[in-house]
Amino acid sequence: MIKLVVGACVGLLLCGNIAAEGLDKIKEKGALRVALYKDFPPYSFADATQKMRGVDLDIARALAAKLGVGMNLMAVTAGESMADDLRNSVWKGHYLGGGVADVMLHVPVDTRFAEDNPKVKIFAPYYQEQVTLAYNPKRIPNLPSLQVLLDHKVGVELSSVASVFLTSTMQGLLRNSVQHYPKFAEALAAFQKGEVSAVMGQRSEIESGLDKDQPVIYSESPMPGLIQKWTVGLAVKADNPELVTELEQAMKALQKDGTLAKIFAGYHISYAAVEEAKP
Repeated sequence: MIKLVVGACVGLLLCGNIAAEGLDKIKEKGALRVALYKDFPPYSFADATQKMRGVDLDIARALAAKLGVGMNLMAVTAGESMADDLRNSVWKGHYLGGGVADVMLHVPVDTRFAEDNPKVKIFAPYYQEQVTLAYNPKRIPNLPSLQVLLDHKVGVELSSVASVFLTSTMQGLLRNSVQHYPKFAEALAAFQKGEVSAVMGQRSEIESGLDKDQPVIYSESPMPGLIQKWTVGLAVKADNPELVTELEQAMKALQKDGTLAKIFAGYHISYAAVEEAKP
């Protein structure tokens, strides 16, 4: 699913036919090569100065520091499936070249998904994603059910989980209430301008993208048929057990010493430690 972004090289990264390394080789070379999505705010994205930043980038640097090495970024673009992303970025490489990374972040920690992708090891859960609906209490004083949205506009990103859910739930009754935007940041901007009364998307995107003084309530209304929460972690090539052990220990240390919470707080995202989950 991921097409390699040729030329997205940071630090010591040399673009070319680069292979994932064992732990000894990584320490010998002095750098951990990490695959992150290129345009995925607030996790990994280019800011106004075209400098890459984000939650996952900060976590990757912290993990590399725990291993005593530097961090090289392999920026990739999301494609058709997560399985393709893992093939292109972790265990095989893209047919256009560019090699693979030592580790990829933001991979779903799910038993069935792991079984379907035996060439990688998925481990070290570090965050629970959540799709949620946020609304302006000045526009919507109370939201006991989604039917209230019949009289309001809700901003969503095109072709997103939120879009599919809202346009199909309740037999499509909310279809006319849904306002689509090419990017979720545009939906958030419309929400802050008062052009829509609510937005629906990943809570981390909402929290990091809204102004601090923006009045907002996160809905607790039931959303039958929608998978609202899932956990993300790391993935490395399955034949690299030493690296798995080192990164797993490093991630636990970052959780224990408060580094993860501090990183998420730096992007205004609420964070709670994720319980160990076996994929």
